[in-house]
Amino acid sequence: MKRRKILLVHPGHTTSYWGFQYSLPLFGKKAMHPPLGLITAAALLPRDWELRLVDMNIEPLSDEQILWSDMVFTGGMTSQADSLFALLDRCAALGRPTVVGGPLGSGQPERLAGKPTYAVLDEAEITLPRFLADLERGDPQPIYRSAEKPAVTDSPLPRFDLLKLNAYGVMDVQFSRGCPFNCEFCDIIALYGRVPRAKTTAQTLAELQALYDLGYRGPLFLVDDNFIGNKKAVRALLEALVPWAEEREHPFYLITEASLNLAEDGPLLDAMRRAGFKRVFLGIETPSLEGLKETQKLQNTRRDMVEAVHDILDHGIEVTAGFIVGFDSDGPDIFERQIAFIREAAIPWAMSGVLAAPPSTQLWARLEKEGRLLGFHVGDQFGRTNFVTRMDPDVLMHGYRSILATVYAPATYFDRVLAMIARLDGAGHPNLHRKLASPLRVALVTAVAVVVQGILSDYRRDWWRFLYRLVTRHRSRYLAGLMNSIVGHHFIRFTRDVLADDRTRRERLLASGPETTRSAA
Repeated sequence: MKRRKILLVHPGHTTSYWGFQYSLPLFGKKAMHPPLGLITAAALLPRDWELRLVDMNIEPLSDEQILWSDMVFTGGMTSQADSLFALLDRCAALGRPTVVGGPLGSGQPERLAGKPTYAVLDEAEITLPRFLADLERGDPQPIYRSAEKPAVTDSPLPRFDLLKLNAYGVMDVQFSRGCPFNCEFCDIIALYGRVPRAKTTAQTLAELQALYDLGYRGPLFLVDDNFIGNKKAVRALLEALVPWAEEREHPFYLITEASLNLAEDGPLLDAMRRAGFKRVFLGIETPSLEGLKETQKLQNTRRDMVEAVHDILDHGIEVTAGFIVGFDSDGPDIFERQIAFIREAAIPWAMSGVLAAPPSTQLWARLEKEGRLLGFHVGDQFGRTNFVTRMDPDVLMHGYRSILATVYAPATYFDRVLAMIARLDGAGHPNLHRKLASPLRVALVTAVAVVVQGILSDYRRDWWRFLYRLVTRHRSRYLAGLMNSIVGHHFIRFTRDVLADDRTRRERLLASGPETTRSAA
């Protein structure tokens, strides 16, 4: 095959709660996550091709870099759409062909129409080799698609060596794809299926070892759609991961995403803690039983969800969670109910959003049938959604913003951090990551927090009150509390941005006339 020069470009993300843009610089980082999909695709390319990677979230992209290449490979998610489309236009103007993959194009191929030279969509283990074979023959097609779900045991070791490891808040590894559940709003099951496909234990440990050998130490996110979707495979992994981590003195803080039924499996939680898991994200969505049934999230209806969260905390694992408002069954009381749930469950990182209907989901199909769709959702969770809601849209958006304003008020955020730390402290599990919590690191984190939050911020009084309670009541969890405090700086700042932007939007709407968004009776 002809030797080529390939430029891999990761488009920029918009600022978001999950982007942590206000906190990352305080840790000396530039972006939260590396482009795992792009470096996995890179590993499928011929080994003699020359590859360079530019992540626009950590550094600018120059015309000279584009012109160096024979071809530009890129892709992304909805939050990267604007940056991605601008990149494609720029490459076209410079005369460089582009190859686009990733979830945005795979889930919404209509949005790519006429933009890239080649669209290599769906799962790269299937479609990328087909594109490469056609390229070698001189007959590449404009679009490649496949409904086939490959065994992820065929997925190559990602090209971690292309990354600037120290620029990221976490490193990412994927163990499995797919989720066995059937949530109406979720596009994961459309993209990756309901039969979780797991890598082998040896394969996953090889990826961890590769990062270890490159010198990486710190947070590591297993970015599975549902880590416990295939419990048999997970148990086998953990059985090997525990001694692997112990032999290396726990070099990684492990983080993942899982369904709430994780709380029902105490032995699995114990194994995760012993392997080094420190945090898990849960899709709780709503405290409303009617809302859970409506969206087919029946796995969350089997037991009291606050107790489930507390069970996970009692096993020494922090909980973060996602929440949604705007279900058809939601009444005007849902906003206070969600605020109360987040407080009672002691979840500091509580990401609340307005329900949207992604293409290819069951929700999209139902709303289309009901004549309620308003077009594509552009990824801004703080504006109007993309369908006609049952609730009055003004009531919905006002209530949603009341959740943000309350949950991320400094005092209430710090109270939740302390409540979570109290449960972790009470569980009495040992700190397995002492090597990552050196005295120098503790001193640096303390200095950053004192300057940014204790001196410069306008919420410093709330912060000093938090610090006093942390030191006097939970000294053994001091670093965990302080890290959550600094992350909270992002949530507090970004919430203020969102609420200020909302006021500006409303002023513009009042100046331009009545709103066009309506509710369904």
